[in-house]
Amino acid sequence: MFIYRPQEDSYATLSLLSRINNRFNICIDVGAGSCILTRELSRFCRHVVAVDINPYACAECRKYDVLCAHGLSAISRADLVVSNPPYLPPEEPPSDMEALAIYDYGLIDHILRWAFAHRPRLLVLTYSTLGRADLIEEAAYALGRIVDREVVHRFFEDIVSIAVEPLGPVSGSS
Repeated sequence: MFIYRPQEDSYATLSLLSRINNRFNICIDVGAGSCILTRELSRFCRHVVAVDINPYACAECRKYDVLCAHGLSAISRADLVVSNPPYLPPEEPPSDMEALAIYDYGLIDHILRWAFAHRPRLLVLTYSTLGRADLIEEAAYALGRIVDREVVHRFFEDIVSIAVEPLGPVSGSS
């Protein structure tokens, strides 16, 4: 039974979320894991949904509305999407839930494609400079404007959380 436990990346995301002063109607925590970000979202969101592909993580988040699914595949709208997804480059195909929780097997691409299609009011995404940071930042700038950033330097990498306000029409619920 593996559930991703909070690390520096989780705390960087929490730090960025603590600076959000807006209220949101529907908020989604993609890759909820231990639900640490879901708990923070409940502070300023009317309705919070935790999404994870791992059934153990879904059970961990049972105090909230939980969707045991891949990414945002079952979500059609949201005001705020937050994700601290697996971001390290994979070395081989996933063999277990731990690998799915650590390595980027496409969840970041999925979240970015969803954000381009559905335009939430705000997207908060965490990634590492050891992963595809250039691609993520390029996509974020194409999506809208980065309104906040939290960077934590750890050994030989930077962990970065960004808040992106999409340009153009937003689909949210409010």
